Amino acid sequence: MSGQNPNPSPIEIARKKLLEVEKSLNAVVIGHEDFVKALMIATVAREHIVVVGPPGTAKSYAIHTLSKLLNAKFYSYLLTKFTSYDELFGTVDVTALTRGEFRRNWSRIVSAEFVFLDEIFKANSAILNALLSLLQERIVYDPMTGTAITTAVWTAVGASNETPEDPELQALYDRFAVKIFIDYLNDDVALLRAIEAKWLHNVNNNLQPVANMDDVKALHEYALQLMRAKIKDLGEVYKLYHVNLMPLLKSLRSRGVLVSDRTIIEKFPKLFCAYLTLYGVTIDNVMSAPYDLVKFLARTREELKEVNKAIEEALGEVAELARKLEKAKELLRAKNLQKAKEELQDVLDYDVSRLEKTPWLKPRVEAIIATAKQYLAMVEKIEEQLTKLSQFQ
Repeated sequence: MSGQNPNPSPIEIARKKLLEVEKSLNAVVIGHEDFVKALMIATVAREHIVVVGPPGTAKSYAIHTLSKLLNAKFYSYLLTKFTSYDELFGTVDVTALTRGEFRRNWSRIVSAEFVFLDEIFKANSAILNALLSLLQERIVYDPMTGTAITTAVWTAVGASNETPEDPELQALYDRFAVKIFIDYLNDDVALLRAIEAKWLHNVNNNLQPVANMDDVKALHEYALQLMRAKIKDLGEVYKLYHVNLMPLLKSLRSRGVLVSDRTIIEKFPKLFCAYLTLYGVTIDNVMSAPYDLVKFLARTREELKEVNKAIEEALGEVAELARKLEKAKELLRAKNLQKAKEELQDVLDYDVSRLEKTPWLKPRVEAIIATAKQYLAMVEKIEEQLTKLSQFQ
């Protein structure tokens, strides 16, 4: 899947299109690469995703843009404790009722492939019960007749400003295999790119579909088969999953992070295979997937901190390199240009050949170094401007 092929298979073609979708999404949803990756993996896995973060962090924008890029049907609704069943799912057909017929004018929630439910945990009990069947069975039941309506929903995205604490909400929360936490942008480079994308390049107005749901479904079917496959030179995928993921999951359990057997046996294999399907079945991706995916297990921001600690311990010197980059950013925000330059230079001086025995870490290091180069260029530009200003004093 990952090599060059003069006669690409339908799966390779679909994969290339979905990677183009991810690239286009990152071009407009700036600075939220983890969120975008989570959306892409959840889509290929045909799983649901919940995103927790403050207002104005591109939650609805991201999923709406994804549906555009896939030319998929989209439905969005803002929930409150007063939202009624009829408001969300559709009203009773009054004309039919006068003839003694009970019919409902179903809303687009039953025909949409991507559903975005904002403030999902503010819904009342009646709506929560309806959403449980929508997420688990992809069916909605009419409360008046009990009629089961099969929906077209492929991936539902729930959004909230905070994680739910009410025990009544935990069942709904558990329906989301992927959980992601986002915050406001605090990265100067990302903020500049976001401003440029919005005001200079007007990227969103030029967006056109680059794939469709047939591509998504083809990759999903491939991912479902992958767990039972045997990959040449790598071995059986389910054994690769077990060997590479279990040590990390056991580490999380020892830190108090809840990782259920159901998650390990049923949910996480789908995400693992979706990751390999989307990014390529290579030894590097087999090794790298666990570190990208375990973040989706965190149920709270505190658990996410524990997950990140476990990842840092496992990644060793690469994590130290990432810390140096973050320190350089802090120094830059504090206007300490010289110290920031020193930290950035330390990152750029890292010898990538040291990763010969762990090549799967190379993309992570290269990404850190590329970011450090951007920041160093920014520092040097500021210094140049300060030098020019000093000449006029």
